[in-house]
Amino acid sequence: MSYSEPPADQFDQFDQAWPERDLRPGESRTAEGPDDEGRDWDVRSQGDRRRPTTAEQAVPWLIAVILALAGIVIVLLALIFSSDGTPSSGTAPSNGVGFVDGAQHSRIPKPSASPTAEGRETPSPSATPSSPEVTPDEEPTYGPLEMVYLSRGAAAGPIHLFHRDFEKKRAAEEVAQPAAGVTRFTWAPDGTIGAALIGTTGEVRAIRPEKKDRTLLDGADAITFGGDASTLYAVTITTSGTRDTATVRSIDVKSGDAHRLTQFSYPHQQIFPDPLLQEAAFADDGGTVRLFPTNDGNLVLWILGAPGTATYRIDPVDGTRTEVRRAPVLWSPDGSRRVDVNIDKLVSTLTLRNRAAEASASVKIDGLVSHLRWSADGSEVSFTLGRVAAAGGVIQDLYIWDLVDGKKPMAITSNGTSFGAEWLGAAQSWEP
Repeated sequence: MSYSEPPADQFDQFDQAWPERDLRPGESRTAEGPDDEGRDWDVRSQGDRRRPTTAEQAVPWLIAVILALAGIVIVLLALIFSSDGTPSSGTAPSNGVGFVDGAQHSRIPKPSASPTAEGRETPSPSATPSSPEVTPDEEPTYGPLEMVYLSRGAAAGPIHLFHRDFEKKRAAEEVAQPAAGVTRFTWAPDGTIGAALIGTTGEVRAIRPEKKDRTLLDGADAITFGGDASTLYAVTITTSGTRDTATVRSIDVKSGDAHRLTQFSYPHQQIFPDPLLQEAAFADDGGTVRLFPTNDGNLVLWILGAPGTATYRIDPVDGTRTEVRRAPVLWSPDGSRRVDVNIDKLVSTLTLRNRAAEASASVKIDGLVSHLRWSADGSEVSFTLGRVAAAGGVIQDLYIWDLVDGKKPMAITSNGTSFGAEWLGAAQSWEP
């Protein structure tokens, strides 16, 4: 800190302020008085001014200490507010050996794998998968055998929606348990939200973890999510006289607002049921009206009897509808393989093929295979296997076929009433 010499006339003020006293031997009148330790001030050696008092000397030090403390406080505040302190949620998928209905199951490691709105009811979803809700910056993670599927708590009870990670020795959790039962459901590719058709009216309900169900649409015959969890698509078939009308809507999941994409009519066709087992497998695959999100960003609508079996490609942006030749084909996540299912006399043959249609694995299993789905890493497929029960009814259970070891498919449920499984966090690649 620098110091400027005060004007000479200021010393006159000092002289007037200090009382006169007698001079000591050898003391000059120009001396300004004794210093803080009682010694006389020598003007020639110490300058023509008085020595600062102890209090005056302490002022710069106090200012320095205050500034240092303020600096420390600022640094601490910067450190506190520069980090959100949020721990990462969820756990990475477990690997290695797990258990399926009590049986040991060895697995390969898994990698960290759209304008006028129609009136909507105020939404509300139900308790579901144990995976925690995530913030927009986080990606949810799921177990390697974590699925949602349909089943009955009792043999003659309504169909409910369940959640379970089959690699863990835990009982399944009921995700949706309406009294009218769940007839069909779909799940978003990221695994965070689902939607279900309830009872014979086809009420569409959104289902989100740890929240109550909420109604999105009064009735539909088929539903599916698109490429993400924000938009749900629904098809409603109504009959008037001799014609049916198909209406396709997009629904904003957050607001519940619905927008009609396309609507068309066709002659009503009488549809006759198949034998019980075949009918169960047909319903498990989607029934008479099916809606697929294809990997080119469009939707494909398949309707039995519209007329014959009609298939339409629908642009989810402007609703443009184009007739196409066939329903889409399900491929592995990387698009390199598919599993063909051929049925002969109630025996199903599953064949793994590449793009050149060359077979690399094949297996036969007694019963009808339906609702085949790929795991996120493409190492396994799940499916429903239906059989005729001894008493004449139908039993259905969930199976896994490990495509790495190529062994015989293994059952992961054994209650006879489980079907239609969807892997959590595994987007299915439907190719038009």
